[in-house]
Amino acid sequence: MPVHTVLGPIEPERLGPTSMHEHLLSDLRLWAKPPGELPPAGVPMGPELAAYLRWNALSLPGNLVLDDPDVAAAELSWVREAGASAVVELTLEGMGRRVDELPAISRRAGVHVLVGAGFYVEETMPAHVREAGVDELTEILVAQLTDGVGASGIRPALLGEIGTSWPITPAEWRLVRAAGRAGARTGAAVYAHLSFRGAGGTAVLAALLDEGMPADRVVIGHLDERWDRGYHREIAQAGAVLGYDTFGSDFCYGSPALRNPTDVERLQMVEWLLGEGFGGQLIIGADVWTQANLHRNGGNGYDHLFRRIAPAITDLAGGDTAVVDTILVHQPRRLLDRP
Repeated sequence: MPVHTVLGPIEPERLGPTSMHEHLLSDLRLWAKPPGELPPAGVPMGPELAAYLRWNALSLPGNLVLDDPDVAAAELSWVREAGASAVVELTLEGMGRRVDELPAISRRAGVHVLVGAGFYVEETMPAHVREAGVDELTEILVAQLTDGVGASGIRPALLGEIGTSWPITPAEWRLVRAAGRAGARTGAAVYAHLSFRGAGGTAVLAALLDEGMPADRVVIGHLDERWDRGYHREIAQAGAVLGYDTFGSDFCYGSPALRNPTDVERLQMVEWLLGEGFGGQLIIGADVWTQANLHRNGGNGYDHLFRRIAPAITDLAGGDTAVVDTILVHQPRRLLDRP
């Protein structure tokens, strides 16, 4: 079966190294918080704000918006220059999605772009989605997968990132169950967004399996933001795919108690996962979603995953390049190809 990109279907074999979780055009100002530390006065967005944003990632609403297609194309082109092939763009309705502009960005950057179907956390859901039952939501998701997103005709490659908060709300539970039904009906994989504030992935996975999803077509995302070996082991033993998908971010969300892990810590998680024998169930991403993530503002960019993290994982695997090929190539091909 073909893999659906924003420029049309391609054979899975045409996908090389792929990031499974990115954002090119998005607006997540809903996460903005009052600043505990005021930003430097009169300093525009740019590298000069990098240190401030590393400690105060949510304090500038403008940091949480990616809205310039020219910038997106330029930043994405670094992926091609790093020898990689594709990114999965998981921005959905309510998150500032501008799917009509993605084909031009993909062409200009020379990188395959694939999109998801579904809805994010309840705060971003349209009213009719918040209020809909599981059956109605299932039909909405199936229509997105088969007919395309809105009037664009662009067909999603998978369901995701299906949003859950902590605690998970009733509307989000209905969405999870609908995603399970839609994925089981169409063969699409389900990529679930989990909050680092709780260990909800096991329950989300159980609900998706209950609705007919095969475990190996479920990605439990953001596990690298909650480092709990028992939690990760339980999900891996159930047969699901683990998403360590925030490489390149090292931000505090208001205080050191609410922070991203460092890449050193993330690589320690990968080393543990490989040692446990679950390396074949891992996908990775950078989840670029802020201005501070971009090269132009002093961030690591979309290519960080391929330029630095992939070689580091190869080193952890004792030089075995097949491990990284599984994580960056074979798993994405399998998940994005509908059987």
